[in-house]
Amino acid sequence: MARSAPGRWRRLGGLLTGAVLATAAVAAQSFAFSRDDYSGPLTWTGGLGETVTASRISVRAEGVHAARAIEAGTSPGTSSGTGQRATTKGIFLVVDLAATSTRVPQRIAPPVLLTESGRRYAATDKVNGDLTITGPFIQWGWWVRKAAVFEVPPAELAGARIVVHPQEGNGGLIEPSAPEVEIDLGLDEAAAARLVSTAKDVHTLAGKP
Repeated sequence: MARSAPGRWRRLGGLLTGAVLATAAVAAQSFAFSRDDYSGPLTWTGGLGETVTASRISVRAEGVHAARAIEAGTSPGTSSGTGQRATTKGIFLVVDLAATSTRVPQRIAPPVLLTESGRRYAATDKVNGDLTITGPFIQWGWWVRKAAVFEVPPAELAGARIVVHPQEGNGGLIEPSAPEVEIDLGLDEAAAARLVSTAKDVHTLAGKP
């Protein structure tokens, strides 16, 4: 009785196995995530006056102001004589924010200002943080209204967007992709020029540090 050659079956089995492994590799590559995909933020976007709700916080930018000096609660060594006033060679951009937590109490990390040129400006350290949105705990059911203050060149205002996110580890929550809210401040070229031309000499932050 004739027998099939074992080598032929081994070769056929090898080819099939190779095809299966190649298909699996392509599928795995198609669905693979890089480290940046896992660690990068999840961003919710909106515009001035809109409530933007992320997974842990809701934020609304309610107003935008410009000033050449900020009064009250300045950090030591950064004031201009009175101990209560900070000045700048550029302009202070003051964004009125309202924020609430969607879950457990949160604290807001220092916001960042993104510009059309790709630059990122951190909130100024010339202002006492307790007077800004980073000071209070943000709790569910209660809206906290505080400002974020940036020190920027006037030419960077057009197209600026503010990014707000909770501090990492708030309430024991650690997420692989932290939530953030990005809000377009509605400053086109004309609006930015108007904001600078009408900038206050001094903007006073409400509240106590």
